[in-house]
Amino acid sequence: MGRDIRLAAVVLAASVLSVVSAGAQATYEGTLVDSKCYLGMGETDNDHGSMKACGTMCLRGGTPAGLLTKDKQFHALIAPSTSLADYVGQQIRVVGSLHNGAILAKSVQVNKGGRWEEVKLGGMAS
Repeated sequence: MGRDIRLAAVVLAASVLSVVSAGAQATYEGTLVDSKCYLGMGETDNDHGSMKACGTMCLRGGTPAGLLTKDKQFHALIAPSTSLADYVGQQIRVVGSLHNGAILAKSVQVNKGGRWEEVKLGGMAS
């Protein structure tokens, strides 16, 4: 039931944000984190303790993704977590608009060996 509530909250947040006039778009960079483990335990990598790929499993299960900037600012990402799950702990670049601390993502790129590659955000309208 907890997963259903989280999913409903993310859908509601995305719906509300789509009605509110969009703020100016900007580019944000930092580390992709699993919001539950980052906010609860400060975890920024994909492996949490002895649990390998914990962040990936959490995002695939519906936990919202987050962006942790270099200056330690946390922003929840309004984007499909399942599309981002394979990149937890990696450097990402998000283009989107900031709404009450959350970023409504228009596009996401992941840094792979110094090259930025686009992440397909399934289920998001452009």
